[in-house]
Amino acid sequence: MEVLWSSKESLKPADVLRQLKGEHAYTTVMTVLKRLADKKLVTRKSVGNAFIYTPIKDKESFACSCLEDLFTRLFDCYGESVVTSFKKVVKKTVYKS
Repeated sequence: MEVLWSSKESLKPADVLRQLKGEHAYTTVMTVLKRLADKKLVTRKSVGNAFIYTPIKDKESFACSCLEDLFTRLFDCYGESVVTSFKKVVKKTVYKS
């Protein structure tokens, strides 16, 4: 996702592979991109003999929706204690000087 977010245009799997650090198989990159498309995290469009991929949400929007989902599920299970714990974590993190 980081590679896709950092690009101003849609990317082919080969483009993603070139930007990744380390050794990755082309087929692995293709599989991961296809799974991201199946999960509706990226769009997948056929162009010629290849597919191009584009993130559906920018990084910040994606993070916010993930956190919203997480907090909702935690609140549903544990109620107010989640809010209290979250406030403690924010205080520790923000006022950490």
